[in-house]
Amino acid sequence: MKDIVFASDLDNTLLYSRSHKREGDICVEHIEGRAHGFMTPLAVERLREVSQKVRLIPVTTRSVEQYRRIEWPEGTAPEYAVTTNGAVLLHGGEVDAAWREAHDALIAPAREEIARCHALYLGDPAFIRCRIVDDAYLFVYCADGVDARTMAAECQAQTSLRVEPSGRKIYFFPQRLTKGAALRELRRRFSPRKVYAAGDTAIDAPLLAAADRAFAAKTLAMEDAAHIRRHEGCGVFAEWLLGEILQELD
Repeated sequence: MKDIVFASDLDNTLLYSRSHKREGDICVEHIEGRAHGFMTPLAVERLREVSQKVRLIPVTTRSVEQYRRIEWPEGTAPEYAVTTNGAVLLHGGEVDAAWREAHDALIAPAREEIARCHALYLGDPAFIRCRIVDDAYLFVYCADGVDARTMAAECQAQTSLRVEPSGRKIYFFPQRLTKGAALRELRRRFSPRKVYAAGDTAIDAPLLAAADRAFAAKTLAMEDAAHIRRHEGCGVFAEWLLGEILQELD
């Protein structure tokens, strides 16, 4: 059933940071030698089973470098992954040149504005970090006491880029660089008969909207649709959504 694609967000969808770690969770990422990313044993077991039945393609805002940090448990490593909010397709861990060339052309009209915003916010005390990610979008991380949603609204009034807050992070994307657009390109490339998707933030909403069946975290604020199932329970989101996919595949 590799003619079915499962396009999934990663952080807080399939894996979690150490702040959410529970006893027995499996470390799948290290940063400077410290355990950082985790998955639950049941999520790993279910992901391994899902990966045997469908083509898993992570679709993430992570940079290429950040994605490559992930230490996929045996039997779960995807052949393909979309990083940088759609700007890069990795195949076997290497950048797909044709995809990158096409998306460079898409991003090019926004590069001057990305550079302007970078210069504007670099050194701003409201932000701890400010960097351009894979030459595709701008990322800032808010300082303590700064409300990211309020700050994002203020930034949006000053730029033609699409400004999206997520926790303490704020992303400045070219208008056409969305996870939904990435999924439409994946459809053209792989011609799947069905696409599953999963995500937990507003950045994932276009991805979920473009799928045939989608699974949304209960905290995700987006319009409900017939093809979207929302996690309403108190259990682990990853365990639930992978279980739902397996039930549908049986």
